[in-house]
Amino acid sequence: MKEQYNSLKTELLDINESLSLLLSRVQGQPDIADSRFDEWINACGDIKRQIKEEVVRIAVIGSVKSGKSTLVNSIFKGDYLKRGAGVITSIVTRIRNGKKLKAELYFKSWDEINSEIQQALVMFPAWENHNEGKSFDIRQISDRQVLQNALDSLSDDLQIIDGTRNTNSVLLSLYLKGYSRVAEMIKSGKAITKFSGKRFAEHRIYAGDDELAVYLKDIELQISGKDLDTSVEIADCQGSDSPNPMHLAMIQDYLLQTHFIVYVISSRTGVRQSDIRFLSIIKKMGMLGNIIFVVNADFSEHESLSDMQAIIARVKEELALIKPDPEIFSLSALLNLFRAMSDVLKKKDSLRLAQWMAEDEMVDVSDRETDRFNNVLQGKLTRDRSNLLLYNHLERMDIILNGVESWAGTYKELLVKDINSASETIKRMERHQERMDQLKSLIKNTLDGSRDDLMKVLKKDIDRFFNVPSEGVLGQTRDFVIKYEISVEKYLDQLNSVGFSNTLYQVFQEFKQAIDTFMTRTITPELASFAGKSEAKVRKKFESVARSFQSMASDDMYNLKASLGNSEMQDEKLSLFSQSLLDLDSIKRISGLKLPSSSTTLQYSAKVRTEAIMRLGLYSLTKFFKKALKKPVENEMAEQMRALADGFKLIKQETEKSIVFHFENYRENLKFQYISKLVDAATEYLRQRLMERFRSYHSDISTLEKVMQKKGQDKEYIIEFLDGMDADIKRLKVVIDINRGKLQTTRNTVETS
Repeated sequence: MKEQYNSLKTELLDINESLSLLLSRVQGQPDIADSRFDEWINACGDIKRQIKEEVVRIAVIGSVKSGKSTLVNSIFKGDYLKRGAGVITSIVTRIRNGKKLKAELYFKSWDEINSEIQQALVMFPAWENHNEGKSFDIRQISDRQVLQNALDSLSDDLQIIDGTRNTNSVLLSLYLKGYSRVAEMIKSGKAITKFSGKRFAEHRIYAGDDELAVYLKDIELQISGKDLDTSVEIADCQGSDSPNPMHLAMIQDYLLQTHFIVYVISSRTGVRQSDIRFLSIIKKMGMLGNIIFVVNADFSEHESLSDMQAIIARVKEELALIKPDPEIFSLSALLNLFRAMSDVLKKKDSLRLAQWMAEDEMVDVSDRETDRFNNVLQGKLTRDRSNLLLYNHLERMDIILNGVESWAGTYKELLVKDINSASETIKRMERHQERMDQLKSLIKNTLDGSRDDLMKVLKKDIDRFFNVPSEGVLGQTRDFVIKYEISVEKYLDQLNSVGFSNTLYQVFQEFKQAIDTFMTRTITPELASFAGKSEAKVRKKFESVARSFQSMASDDMYNLKASLGNSEMQDEKLSLFSQSLLDLDSIKRISGLKLPSSSTTLQYSAKVRTEAIMRLGLYSLTKFFKKALKKPVENEMAEQMRALADGFKLIKQETEKSIVFHFENYRENLKFQYISKLVDAATEYLRQRLMERFRSYHSDISTLEKVMQKKGQDKEYIIEFLDGMDADIKRLKVVIDINRGKLQTTRNTVETS
C-alpha cells in the first residue's frame, strides 16, 4: 500500500508539472492570455508545495520500559534510538525518513531555562534571601554558586517526597551539572545542534544523559530507510507513568498534532494501572478512534506460546474496558530488531537471538503479527492520506484544467464565427459575467457573515466552558484547590527535624504536584475535547455554506456552457461535487496554528513563605506577651503547626489567584490566537477554493474582443495553437480520470481489508 501511495503521489506531481507547463505556454501568448493564468500557475505551485510538505504524525506511547524505543528502532531496522532510557526520555524524539542519517537537537533558550529554574526556586529553602528583586540567571557564576549551596543544604527529608525524588531539586541539580557541557550550544533565540553521518550516534548522549536532556526541547532524527514515506513522522514519547506531570503534558501537546497512536504494552507486565489511567485520559481527549495496540512480547519471560497468549488475552480483556474491540498486535520488537541487525550484534545479543529463534511457535506468531501490524498501519496511512490529501489536490488540478479547457473552447468558438455571431456570444458572456460578479460578492459577504455569526457562538461557548461555576474548567480547578486539605499533624516530625521553612516547602511541593497532576489528568483532556467540538462546529458551518455556493456555481457554469453548445457539461457539472470542501488539518498546517500548549505551569510567588514566617513570628510574639502576663501559653510546636496551617491557606489563596490568571490567559489565547484565527483561515480557504471554481469560467471580455479582430495568419496561428492545447488538455484529463479511479480503488481495497 505504501508503494501505491508513493506511486500516486509521484503521478500527481507529474500531472501538476504538466499542467504548469501547459499554463506557461499560454502565458507566452500575451494576445490571448489573461490574468487567470498567473493565478492558476500560483495555485499549481501551492499544490506542489502542499503535496511535498504534508506530514502524517504517529505517536508511539506507553509506560516506562514497555519497549517503545525498541519498536520504533525495529520499524527503521536499526539501533537508532537509545533503548531502555526509562524516565530519562522526558522529551519527544521525532523520526522521519531522510536521505542520510541526521539528528537535530532543539535546545531551550536561556530565557526558557531561567524561567523554569525561577519557578522551581519558589519557596526553595535557603534561597529566599538571594537576589531579592532580581531574576535568576544560570549564566552568572554567582547565581550558580548560591544555588549549589542551597542544594547542598537541602535536608535528606526534602530530597524524597511521597516515595519519589523531589522533582524540583532534581531539576535544579541537573541544570547545574549540565551547564558547562551545553553552555556554548545555547543562544538567546533558537538553538539547534546537528549530528550527521558518522557523528549521528552522538545524539544519544544528549537523549540518554539527564544532565544534558534537561536542556532539550525535543529531537528530530532523519533515518535513511525504505519502509516509510518521507512525509510520515513517528514520535517516541516519554513514558506515560513518569512521576513528573509536566512530562505527561508534553505528550498531550504532541498527541494533539498526531493522526495515529501506537500504544505499546509489555508482555512482562501486562496492562498497568498507569496504562488504564493514561488511556482514560486519551479517551477524554477524543482520540481513541485512531489508536492501535502492540503487546511487545518478551520471549525470555514466557515458558511457552500458551503462556504468552494467556497474557495477551488478559490484555485484550482489560483494554476492552476502555476501548471496545481494541485492535491488538502481539509481536517481539526486540526479536525483529536483532534479526535486522544480525550482522552487527554483540555476542550476548547474538546468543539471545539464537535462543529465541529456537522457539518456533512464538517466532511464527510474532512474524505473522508483525506483517499484520505493518499492513494495518500502512493501510490506515494510505486510506486517510490518499482520500483526504491526494484526492483533494487531484480535484483542484481538475478544476484548473476545466477552466483552461473552457477558455480554449470559448476562444476557438469566437474565432470560427462571423463577427455578428461572435458579438452576440460576447454579449451573452457579459450578462453571465455580471451574474458571476454578483455571486462572487455574495460569496464574500456570506462567508464574512457566517464567520462573524460563528465566532459569536464560539466565543459564548468558550466563555461558558471556562467560567460556568462548578462545571467550567476554572470552577473545577478552584473547587479542587478549595477541597484539598492537609493534616498538619502529619508534618510534626518534619517540623522537629528540619524546621518550619523546610517543612512549608515540602507542603508546597506536595500540593503543587497534586494540582499539576489534576491539571494534566482532568483539565487538559477536557480542553482537548472542547477544542475538537469547536473545530467540528467550524467544519459543519462552512461546509453547509460552501455546498450551497458550490451548487450555485455549478448551475451557472452549466447554463453558460449549454448556451454555448457544449455537450460535455453534464459530466463536468457532476464532478464539481466530488471534492471535499474543508480540510481543517491542512488549514491548520498552512496557517501554522496549534492549540495553546497545556504544559504551561501555574505561576507562584515566593511571598507566601515571607507571610507564613511573619505569621510564625506573630505567634511567637503573642507567646512572649502571654508569658509576660503570666497567661497560659501553647508549646512551641503548636505555634509552628498553626503557622504551617496558615501557610498552607496562603499557598491555596496564591494558587487560586494563579489559576484565575492562568485560565483567563488560556481562554483569551484559545479564543483569539487559535479559534478566531482558525475561523478566519477557514473562511479564506473556502473563499479561494470557491473563487477558483468561478475563475475557471470568468473570461476577460476586453481580451476576447481583441482576439475577434484577428485576421489572416494571426487568426490561423491562434486556432492552430488552441488545437494543440486541446489535445494536451484531453490527454491530461484522461490521466486525471485514471488516477481518480486508482484513488477510489485504493480506498475500497483498504476499507474491505
